[in-house]
Amino acid sequence: MVNCMLAGIPVQFDNRFPQLAGLCRGYETDLPPAIRISVSADELEAERKQQPGEFSDGYLETVCCYRKAAMQLLDRDIFVMHASVVALDGEGYAFLAPSGVGKTTQTRLWQQHFGQRLRVINGDKPLIRMVHDGEAAQFHAYGTPWQGKEGMGCNASAPLKAVFFLKQSREPGAVPATHTQKVDLLFRQLLMPVEPERMMRLLNMADKLVSSVPFYVLSCDMTEASVLCAYHAVKEGAPE
Repeated sequence: MVNCMLAGIPVQFDNRFPQLAGLCRGYETDLPPAIRISVSADELEAERKQQPGEFSDGYLETVCCYRKAAMQLLDRDIFVMHASVVALDGEGYAFLAPSGVGKTTQTRLWQQHFGQRLRVINGDKPLIRMVHDGEAAQFHAYGTPWQGKEGMGCNASAPLKAVFFLKQSREPGAVPATHTQKVDLLFRQLLMPVEPERMMRLLNMADKLVSSVPFYVLSCDMTEASVLCAYHAVKEGAPE
């Protein structure tokens, strides 16, 4: 059994294999669980059929646990976004792109440029939590034990300042995303539920996200020039 904190919610995993305990080290909590997750043998086999390659039962259990937890966290206005999120001076910046386009590269370029001012919240699958300040919706990114193959991340959170859709280019630049780009590109990077009620809840949160957080299309190369383009685009677009 593993008790850990995910986006401020205590979750209990009734695991059968030791890998989950190692994965969740540093996220443990003594608070009573609000959510309880277990994975059946049938669910493990179904996951095995979806995964290319050979994986242990313990690894497959960690994958199933996060997916099942994510579905229940939707009921608490929390969702998984396939992105890399960094915190610069306490403010969160998310990089979204298909696998292989450059999320990890952009993250490392930001680390090189900003040094100790920056920390990686999660390099692959952060949790995004919607909170309300009066009638306005705010979004906070949270680190999780599920950090992708690079293992980049920490047990921390940051308010989401901006979202960047990455595209490879020899000419770095950043421009505001159109509404069509926001909807099309964002939904490709969300973990979708099958239940209609949860789907509607996710759609509502996504709609509020694109309405309240600036989105940009970042043309990026392999240099820190793209970091400066992104950073200055946000600063220039911020209200006085």
